[in-house]
Amino acid sequence: MSRHAAATLLTAVLLVVAGCSAPTATHTPNAGPETASPTEPRSPTPTPTASPASTATSTDAPMPTATPTPEGGVTVYGDLPVNATLVWERVESMLGGEYDEPTVAVTDAGLVGQTDSFAAHLGLSAGKERFRAGQVGGSYRHRPEQVRIVPRNGSDAQIARVLAHEYVHAIQYQTEFVNRSSTREGFWISWSLIEGSASYVADAYAREYLGFSSLDRRCERYREGSPYARYVDQIYCPGGRYFDQTLESPNALLSPNTTLPNTTEQLLHPGTNDPPANLTVVDETPIDWSTPSAFDREGELFVRTVLGTELREDRAIEAADGWGNDRVVRVSRETEGYVWVLRWDTAADATEFETAFADYLDALGNRTSEVWTAGDERYRLSTVDNRTVAVVTGNESFVDAVSVTEREGNVTVSGGDRYRE
Repeated sequence: MSRHAAATLLTAVLLVVAGCSAPTATHTPNAGPETASPTEPRSPTPTPTASPASTATSTDAPMPTATPTPEGGVTVYGDLPVNATLVWERVESMLGGEYDEPTVAVTDAGLVGQTDSFAAHLGLSAGKERFRAGQVGGSYRHRPEQVRIVPRNGSDAQIARVLAHEYVHAIQYQTEFVNRSSTREGFWISWSLIEGSASYVADAYAREYLGFSSLDRRCERYREGSPYARYVDQIYCPGGRYFDQTLESPNALLSPNTTLPNTTEQLLHPGTNDPPANLTVVDETPIDWSTPSAFDREGELFVRTVLGTELREDRAIEAADGWGNDRVVRVSRETEGYVWVLRWDTAADATEFETAFADYLDALGNRTSEVWTAGDERYRLSTVDNRTVAVVTGNESFVDAVSVTEREGNVTVSGGDRYRE
């Protein structure tokens, strides 16, 4: 899939649902997180009922009766304990414009969280079953321009904060912000901009009207929550921090003059404009292996997220720093397998990452010689050259068969003859 095609796919799926992360299991007294978790983000065939690039799904409940509202106010379907029109007017004012208000539907049908299959191979689905824990949920559907709120047992402050977050999505779609974000160089940066910016505005709302920082709480969950919470919150916390550091106020968010980063490296290090390092991955796997036509980039933020599930946060940050580029080769056959090729800025950066990832694998599973085992998964690290490291994961025969080598500056992924027919 070309970069243009990937951007088109992301935009198309965004038009269906602009969801947020599923609630975390950690209860907070005043503010709960948002909605749908990012799952299977690069599914090649979106369906009309899929949630944002994540393919989390929801079970639609019958639409309740609309609550009468003053002329010009937000139409609410169901019983909402906060003033939806007041929250809308405040968010609209913070973003400095007048926009068409969405409707709001109150429902008890939450979103079903899943995990990107590559992330699941790296242990990021752990804790998913405890993730929701009665917290407030919400999502935005661009068509028919509707915010859905799942109050559960949330306080008025929790509901208002989630509602403000979803209102930001409604306004993003009425500007060029979603289009600008969806053409970034990778899935995670696009979603970090869309959800991070909404988290930034919702945090400003919470500080001004509710008396707390929702972003501080979100980032605490990212650092200290389960691997699944960390996987979900990576598109909220760092993105929210980026806009908090680079914008004077939410009023500047939607300006076409506001610079948006192209990679999560630039997101994590505001002011950094380095493009990704040159990296070409050549697929020479056997003909009976199925691989995509183009390989996804995960980015520095994902590296940090993975490492931080087993290592101290400061170590994860240091080991991810120096990221230059990466690509993931997904192989499908009877079982899945992945080759994650990472190129670093310097040889020292590559060594630091490889050492940290080996320690991460030591914590995740058991090591025998050069292979780690965790449940049914196998892992192997391969030093390709002094700046390039490959992570191979899958079943035992796949991990044993894969070869990753450097040829004339390119990285070649190949496999053993045992897979040929």
